[in-house]
Amino acid sequence: MSLGWKIAIGVAVVLLIAVFGYGWHIRTVYAGYVASTDSGDPLFPRDTLEDYGQQILDELNDKDVKLAVISRSGQAREKLPEGVMFTHSAFFRRNANGGYDVYNLYHGEENRLRSTLVTDTPADFLRLLQERDAGILIPDAATQYLLYDFLESPEYDAVHQPDYSLISNPFDLRWQNCNELMLYAIAAAIWETTDRQVLLEKLMTTITPTELKVSPLRRHYGPMIDERLILDDHGEKVLTTTFGTLTQLFETTERLDESYVLAFEN
Repeated sequence: MSLGWKIAIGVAVVLLIAVFGYGWHIRTVYAGYVASTDSGDPLFPRDTLEDYGQQILDELNDKDVKLAVISRSGQAREKLPEGVMFTHSAFFRRNANGGYDVYNLYHGEENRLRSTLVTDTPADFLRLLQERDAGILIPDAATQYLLYDFLESPEYDAVHQPDYSLISNPFDLRWQNCNELMLYAIAAAIWETTDRQVLLEKLMTTITPTELKVSPLRRHYGPMIDERLILDDHGEKVLTTTFGTLTQLFETTERLDESYVLAFEN
Protein backbone atom coordinates (compact mmCIF):
# COMPACT_ATOMS: atom_id res chain seq x y z
CA MET A 1 0.00 0.00 0.00
CA SER A 2 1.37 3.38 -0.97
CA LEU A 3 2.14 6.10 1.54
CA GLY A 4 -0.64 8.24 0.06
CA TRP A 5 -3.23 5.54 0.67
CA LYS A 6 -2.00 5.01 4.23
CA ILE A 7 -2.29 8.73 4.92
CA ALA A 8 -5.80 8.85 3.39
CA ILE A 9 -6.97 5.87 5.44
CA GLY A 10 -5.44 7.35 8.59
CA VAL A 11 -7.20 10.68 8.00
CA ALA A 12 -10.50 8.88 7.36
CA VAL A 13 -10.19 6.90 10.60
CA VAL A 14 -9.37 10.04 12.58
CA LEU A 15 -12.36 11.86 11.06
CA LEU A 16 -14.65 8.93 11.80
CA ILE A 17 -13.53 8.82 15.42
CA ALA A 18 -13.95 12.59 15.67
CA VAL A 19 -17.49 12.47 14.24
CA PHE A 20 -18.59 9.70 16.61
CA GLY A 21 -16.88 11.43 19.53
CA TYR A 22 -18.57 14.73 18.74
CA GLY A 23 -21.87 12.92 18.28
CA TRP A 24 -21.57 11.40 21.73
CA HIS A 25 -20.72 14.83 23.14
CA ILE A 26 -23.78 16.37 21.48
CA ARG A 27 -26.04 13.62 22.77
CA THR A 28 -24.70 14.07 26.32
CA VAL A 29 -25.06 17.86 26.20
CA TYR A 30 -28.66 17.78 24.99
CA ALA A 31 -29.67 14.90 27.23
CA GLY A 32 -28.78 17.11 30.17
CA TYR A 33 -31.34 19.74 29.26
CA VAL A 34 -34.68 18.03 29.78
CA ALA A 35 -35.12 14.26 29.95
CA SER A 36 -38.72 13.04 30.15
CA THR A 37 -37.88 9.37 30.54
CA ASP A 38 -37.74 6.68 33.19
CA SER A 39 -35.44 4.46 31.13
CA GLY A 40 -31.82 4.01 32.15
CA ASP A 41 -29.59 2.65 34.88
CA PRO A 42 -30.18 4.17 38.34
CA LEU A 43 -27.25 5.71 40.20
CA PHE A 44 -28.68 4.94 43.65
CA PRO A 45 -29.98 1.59 44.98
CA ARG A 46 -33.73 1.15 45.34
CA ASP A 47 -33.75 1.43 49.13
CA THR A 48 -31.96 4.79 48.89
CA LEU A 49 -34.52 6.03 46.38
CA GLU A 50 -37.32 4.84 48.64
CA ASP A 51 -35.72 6.76 51.51
CA TYR A 52 -35.32 9.94 49.42
CA GLY A 53 -38.90 9.60 48.25
CA GLN A 54 -40.05 9.29 51.84
CA GLN A 55 -38.11 12.43 52.76
CA ILE A 56 -40.12 14.33 50.12
CA LEU A 57 -43.36 12.86 51.46
CA ASP A 58 -42.43 13.76 55.04
CA GLU A 59 -41.69 17.31 53.93
CA LEU A 60 -45.06 17.63 52.17
CA ASN A 61 -47.01 15.99 54.98
CA ASP A 62 -45.37 18.18 57.61
CA LYS A 63 -46.60 21.22 55.66
CA ASP A 64 -50.02 19.62 55.03
CA VAL A 65 -49.54 19.94 51.28
CA LYS A 66 -52.31 18.50 49.13
CA LEU A 67 -50.41 18.94 45.86
CA ALA A 68 -46.90 20.08 44.93
CA VAL A 69 -44.59 20.29 41.92
CA ILE A 70 -41.36 18.34 42.44
CA SER A 71 -38.31 18.41 40.17
CA ARG A 72 -35.21 16.22 40.10
CA SER A 73 -31.98 16.23 38.14
CA GLY A 74 -31.25 13.33 35.81
CA GLN A 75 -27.81 14.74 35.04
CA ALA A 76 -24.90 15.76 37.23
CA ARG A 77 -25.42 19.46 37.86
CA GLU A 78 -21.97 20.34 36.57
CA LYS A 79 -23.10 19.08 33.15
CA LEU A 80 -26.26 21.14 33.06
CA PRO A 81 -26.36 24.36 31.04
CA GLU A 82 -26.74 27.77 32.62
CA GLY A 83 -30.25 28.35 33.90
CA VAL A 84 -31.08 24.65 34.28
CA MET A 85 -30.97 23.08 37.75
CA PHE A 86 -33.36 20.15 37.26
CA THR A 87 -34.32 18.06 34.22
CA HIS A 88 -37.64 16.42 35.09
CA SER A 89 -40.73 17.59 36.96
CA ALA A 90 -43.98 16.01 38.11
CA PHE A 91 -47.04 16.64 40.24
CA PHE A 92 -47.11 14.98 43.67
CA ARG A 93 -50.79 14.50 44.61
CA ARG A 94 -51.84 13.25 48.04
CA ASN A 95 -53.79 10.00 47.93
CA ALA A 96 -56.36 8.42 50.27
CA ASN A 97 -53.64 6.51 52.15
CA GLY A 98 -51.74 9.63 53.15
CA GLY A 99 -49.02 9.01 50.56
CA TYR A 100 -48.55 10.76 47.23
CA ASP A 101 -49.09 9.65 43.65
CA VAL A 102 -46.75 11.11 41.04
CA TYR A 103 -48.19 12.40 37.75
CA ASN A 104 -45.55 12.38 34.98
CA LEU A 105 -45.04 12.67 31.26
CA TYR A 106 -42.59 10.10 29.85
CA HIS A 107 -41.65 9.53 26.24
CA GLY A 108 -41.77 5.99 24.90
CA GLU A 109 -38.81 3.71 24.36
CA GLU A 110 -40.02 2.03 21.17
CA ASN A 111 -41.08 5.39 19.77
CA ARG A 112 -39.16 8.14 21.54
CA LEU A 113 -41.07 10.81 19.63
CA ARG A 114 -44.34 10.02 21.42
CA SER A 115 -45.13 10.54 25.09
CA THR A 116 -47.70 9.24 27.54
CA LEU A 117 -49.05 10.37 30.89
CA VAL A 118 -47.93 8.01 33.66
CA THR A 119 -48.82 7.84 37.35
CA ASP A 120 -46.14 6.20 39.50
CA THR A 121 -44.46 6.40 42.92
CA PRO A 122 -41.93 8.85 44.42
CA ALA A 123 -39.16 6.22 44.22
CA ASP A 124 -39.96 5.60 40.53
CA PHE A 125 -39.89 9.34 39.90
CA LEU A 126 -36.43 9.50 41.50
CA ARG A 127 -35.07 6.42 39.69
CA LEU A 128 -32.73 8.37 37.41
CA LEU A 129 -31.72 10.88 40.11
CA GLN A 130 -28.14 12.12 39.79
CA GLU A 131 -28.06 14.78 42.50
CA ARG A 132 -29.07 14.33 46.15
CA ASP A 133 -31.77 16.99 46.15
CA ALA A 134 -35.13 17.94 44.70
CA GLY A 135 -36.81 21.20 43.77
CA ILE A 136 -40.11 21.82 45.56
CA LEU A 137 -42.84 24.21 44.41
CA ILE A 138 -45.84 24.56 46.70
CA PRO A 139 -48.78 26.53 45.28
CA ASP A 140 -51.13 28.40 47.59
CA ALA A 141 -53.97 26.38 49.10
CA ALA A 142 -56.58 27.44 46.54
CA THR A 143 -54.35 26.46 43.62
CA GLN A 144 -53.51 23.14 45.26
CA TYR A 145 -57.21 22.31 45.29
CA LEU A 146 -57.59 23.42 41.67
CA LEU A 147 -54.73 21.20 40.49
CA TYR A 148 -55.75 18.32 42.74
CA ASP A 149 -59.08 18.02 40.92
CA PHE A 150 -57.61 18.95 37.54
CA LEU A 151 -55.26 15.95 37.44
CA GLU A 152 -58.15 13.50 37.68
CA SER A 153 -60.25 15.27 35.06
CA PRO A 154 -60.36 15.00 31.24
CA GLU A 155 -58.81 18.47 31.14
CA TYR A 156 -55.42 17.03 32.15
CA ASP A 157 -55.37 14.83 29.04
CA ALA A 158 -56.59 17.76 26.95
CA VAL A 159 -53.42 19.82 27.51
CA HIS A 160 -51.14 16.87 26.68
CA GLN A 161 -49.42 17.02 23.27
CA PRO A 162 -48.10 13.46 22.65
CA ASP A 163 -45.60 14.59 19.99
CA TYR A 164 -42.38 14.76 21.98
CA SER A 165 -39.32 16.98 21.70
CA LEU A 166 -36.45 16.93 24.19
CA ILE A 167 -36.19 20.71 24.46
CA SER A 168 -39.59 21.82 23.16
CA ASN A 169 -40.38 25.52 22.96
CA PRO A 170 -43.35 26.41 25.22
CA PHE A 171 -44.35 29.13 22.76
CA ASP A 172 -44.95 26.55 20.01
CA LEU A 173 -47.76 23.98 20.26
CA ARG A 174 -46.35 21.30 17.96
CA TRP A 175 -44.24 19.42 20.54
CA GLN A 176 -44.07 19.00 24.30
CA ASN A 177 -41.85 17.63 27.07
CA CYS A 178 -42.49 16.97 30.77
CA ASN A 179 -41.91 20.50 32.02
CA GLU A 180 -43.99 22.03 29.25
CA LEU A 181 -46.87 19.70 30.13
CA MET A 182 -46.61 20.96 33.72
CA LEU A 183 -46.64 24.56 32.49
CA TYR A 184 -49.79 24.09 30.42
CA ALA A 185 -51.54 22.02 33.10
CA ILE A 186 -50.92 24.71 35.73
CA ALA A 187 -52.00 27.44 33.31
CA ALA A 188 -55.15 25.52 32.34
CA ALA A 189 -56.18 25.09 35.98
CA ILE A 190 -55.50 28.74 36.80
CA TRP A 191 -57.16 30.24 33.72
CA GLU A 192 -59.91 27.62 33.50
CA THR A 193 -59.46 26.68 29.87
CA THR A 194 -57.85 23.81 27.97
CA ASP A 195 -57.73 25.73 24.70
CA ARG A 196 -54.01 25.47 24.11
CA GLN A 197 -53.95 28.43 21.73
CA VAL A 198 -55.55 30.63 24.38
CA LEU A 199 -53.09 29.31 26.98
CA LEU A 200 -50.18 30.00 24.63
CA GLU A 201 -51.27 33.61 24.17
CA LYS A 202 -51.68 34.11 27.92
CA LEU A 203 -48.32 32.49 28.69
CA MET A 204 -46.55 34.71 26.17
CA THR A 205 -47.52 37.73 28.27
CA THR A 206 -46.87 36.04 31.63
CA ILE A 207 -43.57 34.13 31.51
CA THR A 208 -40.11 34.27 29.97
CA PRO A 209 -38.90 30.75 29.05
CA THR A 210 -35.37 29.67 29.87
CA GLU A 211 -32.97 30.36 27.01
CA LEU A 212 -30.42 27.64 26.30
CA LYS A 213 -27.06 28.70 24.92
CA VAL A 214 -26.68 26.43 21.90
CA SER A 215 -23.88 26.89 19.39
CA PRO A 216 -24.59 26.74 15.63
CA LEU A 217 -22.69 23.44 15.45
CA ARG A 218 -24.85 21.86 18.14
CA ARG A 219 -28.01 23.15 16.49
CA HIS A 220 -26.91 21.66 13.18
CA TYR A 221 -25.65 18.28 14.35
CA GLY A 222 -27.90 17.70 17.35
CA PRO A 223 -30.98 16.48 15.43
CA MET A 224 -28.75 14.15 13.39
CA ILE A 225 -27.47 12.50 16.57
CA ASP A 226 -30.75 12.19 18.48
CA GLU A 227 -34.17 12.20 16.82
CA ARG A 228 -35.71 13.74 19.95
CA LEU A 229 -33.81 16.98 19.26
CA ILE A 230 -36.42 18.67 17.12
CA LEU A 231 -35.39 22.29 16.73
CA ASP A 232 -37.98 23.42 14.18
CA ASP A 233 -39.96 25.15 16.93
CA HIS A 234 -37.07 27.45 17.85
CA GLY A 235 -36.10 30.72 16.20
CA GLU A 236 -32.86 32.56 16.83
CA LYS A 237 -33.12 31.61 20.49
CA VAL A 238 -33.58 28.10 21.88
CA LEU A 239 -36.27 28.37 24.57
CA THR A 240 -37.55 25.71 26.94
CA THR A 241 -39.45 25.21 30.20
CA THR A 242 -37.55 24.63 33.44
CA PHE A 243 -38.15 24.59 37.20
CA GLY A 244 -37.48 28.33 37.07
CA THR A 245 -40.17 28.84 34.43
CA LEU A 246 -42.74 26.97 36.52
CA THR A 247 -41.77 29.05 39.55
CA GLN A 248 -42.20 32.20 37.51
CA LEU A 249 -45.72 31.22 36.42
CA PHE A 250 -46.81 30.72 40.04
CA GLU A 251 -45.15 33.99 41.06
CA THR A 252 -46.58 36.18 38.31
CA THR A 253 -50.10 34.84 38.89
CA GLU A 254 -49.64 35.29 42.67
CA ARG A 255 -50.26 31.59 43.28
CA LEU A 256 -46.97 30.62 44.93
CA ASP A 257 -46.66 29.65 48.58
CA GLU A 258 -43.06 28.32 48.68
CA SER A 259 -40.22 27.47 46.29
CA TYR A 260 -37.03 25.84 47.58
CA VAL A 261 -34.54 22.98 47.19
CA LEU A 262 -34.72 20.00 49.54
CA ALA A 263 -31.31 18.40 50.17
CA PHE A 264 -31.64 14.69 50.93
CA GLU A 265 -30.09 13.34 54.10
CA ASN A 266 -27.59 10.45 53.75
